[in-house]
Amino acid sequence: SWGDSSQADPAAEDAESGASNAEGDALTPDLFGLELPDPRTPIGLIVIFLAAAAGGLILNMTPCVLPVIPIKVMTISQHAGTPGRSLLLGLWMALGVVAFWAAIGVPVAALTSVTDPSRIFGFWWVTLGIGVLIAVMGVGIMGAFNITLPEKVYAVNPKADTPWGSFVFGIMTAVLGLPCFGFVAGGLLAGSATLPPVVIMAIFVGLGVGMASPYLVLSAKPGLVNKIPRTGPASELVKQVMGLLLIAAAAYFAGSGLISLVNEKPWLGKQLHWWVVAIFVALAGGWLIWQTLKITKKPVARVVFVLLGLLLAISGAAIAESFTAKAREIYQERQAALELAAEQGADGGLITTTWIDWTPALFERARAEGYTVVLDFTAEWCINCKVLKAQVLNVEPVKSVLAGERVVAMTVDLTSNSAPGWGKLAEIGRTGIPTLAIFGPGTDEPWISGAYTPGQVVGAIERAGGS
Repeated sequence: SWGDSSQADPAAEDAESGASNAEGDALTPDLFGLELPDPRTPIGLIVIFLAAAAGGLILNMTPCVLPVIPIKVMTISQHAGTPGRSLLLGLWMALGVVAFWAAIGVPVAALTSVTDPSRIFGFWWVTLGIGVLIAVMGVGIMGAFNITLPEKVYAVNPKADTPWGSFVFGIMTAVLGLPCFGFVAGGLLAGSATLPPVVIMAIFVGLGVGMASPYLVLSAKPGLVNKIPRTGPASELVKQVMGLLLIAAAAYFAGSGLISLVNEKPWLGKQLHWWVVAIFVALAGGWLIWQTLKITKKPVARVVFVLLGLLLAISGAAIAESFTAKAREIYQERQAALELAAEQGADGGLITTTWIDWTPALFERARAEGYTVVLDFTAEWCINCKVLKAQVLNVEPVKSVLAGERVVAMTVDLTSNSAPGWGKLAEIGRTGIPTLAIFGPGTDEPWISGAYTPGQVVGAIERAGGS
């Protein structure tokens, strides 16, 4: 099992001044709770590069990336032809993976405020857009359509059997790994504000090398995938199944994007169907305009039906906006009333029998009254967070311990990029999720870990409570 990752909770002034390792283990890089040597030394730099490579290798096994691996295996099997050709395609894909992570590392190294690149998924339009793109890829793999582009476009050939196509596929594979980034690299980037740029780049390049290594093995040993059918009905069936798996992944990303949107604008939760209606009405208007221009050249007919199409599109959006504006007004009034009731109530929202939403006020109150406080930093797009909560936190024996009368369990939702919980995560010296932090009167420092067992969590809660 992994060892406890007990870490200090640095004060705000320490974080601002760049506290040293002696002032708190929160600034010490670690991989799954195992502390690593000082990365500022040559040996430490090598160790952290190898640790990052190990993390990148593990990243392939996470739910974020695993579904896309069979697709690349199938691609190598179908297009390899010769061992040399197979190795070339695999090498270009590996370069795409490494190039993506190196490109991500540059702004992280240059801007110390950028600590967790997976936060990009906090922008709902990014997550939703990736979901739509993956869905198009999945439908395309199933053979539902072929996109014919102008001949000049084909000068930049993105097909999977070309070096450029494999390079782009490597980039896409790395993009899919971003939501699970915190699981393998959150500890490595602890205290990144104090790490030299060369160390940060070593971490990101190491991630890329580790993540790319399986594809190099497959391309160097194409015999490992020769049993996959290359042509005929069986090959088409494999493509269809892989396409459906991609669509399933697309549904996850698109759904997470919509959840993030609703988290930022809660009043939209029950209004999304109106926007779906508006989108289809707008598509109907656009289709009417497009087909009218193709069917007739009569000026009067074109003007009439173009105006009708625009009216359809505008009216759909106007109706959706009116419903949304009303919902926003009602929501804001309700929240104001709830806050007033909480201030006047006896419990103030502090509950010990179930998970409650984290707020700075509730957290400080629970700490002041001597409760053991468990903070679960999570997000709707973080698959590993959900797996850990389902398999560790929501089952016995942890479940009963969390329901103890002197234990307050709080969910710190980081689905939205603007969530205030990101500040709390930075305050405890972490950069990625999943992260579990346990505070209590029995210890001066919180227990913090990104990968844990039931026994570790129970033990940490007992120690935090003073028993």
